[in-house]
Amino acid sequence: MKTSNISEFSAPGASSISFGPLSAKELNTLLLPFYLRLGFDARRTRFGCAVSDDSIARYCQGLSLAPTVVLGCIRPTGLIAAIELHPLLSNWEYAELAFANSAENDRTMISGHLLQLAAFAAGKRGCHTLIVPADLSQSEIVGLLRGMGRVTVQDDSAFVDLGEYARVHGLSVGRP
Repeated sequence: MKTSNISEFSAPGASSISFGPLSAKELNTLLLPFYLRLGFDARRTRFGCAVSDDSIARYCQGLSLAPTVVLGCIRPTGLIAAIELHPLLSNWEYAELAFANSAENDRTMISGHLLQLAAFAAGKRGCHTLIVPADLSQSEIVGLLRGMGRVTVQDDSAFVDLGEYARVHGLSVGRP
């Protein structure tokens, strides 16, 4: 997998897209409208159950960037994919990854870049293991995760041992 920095680029035949961390303001201006546009199945995958518009609005309003990292893929029309990293311990040894992607084209490329940036951000914070819901580990995402480290599936989650991948590459991610 290609090493990425948070930057803007154009893929062949695609409009300009950028990848990077979302600010507190962007949680309401970009993340909330993005989650509200998700269909039933995408909402179940992202949130683990069916959720209403009101539940999504409350979730985004209560989301704090103090312990959480939110990375997005943005086109001129708005957010098209997002990853959230939630530490399970205060030392970031383990982090849960939540992911949603509504891109119609270049889904794998967008997913790969966001997963890579998430691994770098997690590694920079000291994370050794990403925990991914089973819904994501059963999709094309699992192949991308295997490129980052050893993947172990247990019950309803996949565990990705980031090892040296995140520690070495995490140094290139800005804005802790």
